[in-house]
Amino acid sequence: MDYSGDSPILTPGPFVEADEYLGGFWTIEAENDDVAIEWAKQGSRALRSRVEVRALQEEPGA
Repeated sequence: MDYSGDSPILTPGPFVEADEYLGGFWTIEAENDDVAIEWAKQGSRALRSRVEVRALQEEPGA
């Protein structure tokens, strides 16, 4: 997700292509991918940078 410009750009794939990477992460609990992408839009816009969305494995027995 890249919302550093005037409108969000969603790039599906296993990773974001970039010349440089800065590590860090947020863990959010979202009902589905669409909700997670909306959070990514907000984060990308606030940081004026790209944000990558990845699903985590659910807790065992959940």
